[in-house]
Amino acid sequence: SLGGCAFARQFETTPQELIAGGLYQDLAVACFAGIHREVSRCLLAKALGARPGREQEASLRRSLFVRFSRTSLPAQQQPVDDEESARRI
Repeated sequence: SLGGCAFARQFETTPQELIAGGLYQDLAVACFAGIHREVSRCLLAKALGARPGREQEASLRRSLFVRFSRTSLPAQQQPVDDEESARRI
């Protein structure tokens, strides 16, 4: 009554080359909030075909290193930020 149809009808009317090319393969990408938001956004962008440039890759590596290395190591084992601090150890 509202003009809808059975979902199977979509497969019947869609050209086979589009179906074979993966048109209906990924219908959704899960995205999460909170501490997982940034990663979810990156995975969504990647699923849509985005590719990071060199600068973005380096920035992400630095960010992840700082975030995870400082939170998981005891204070006396924290990574050093510069050469002078490294010489004092």
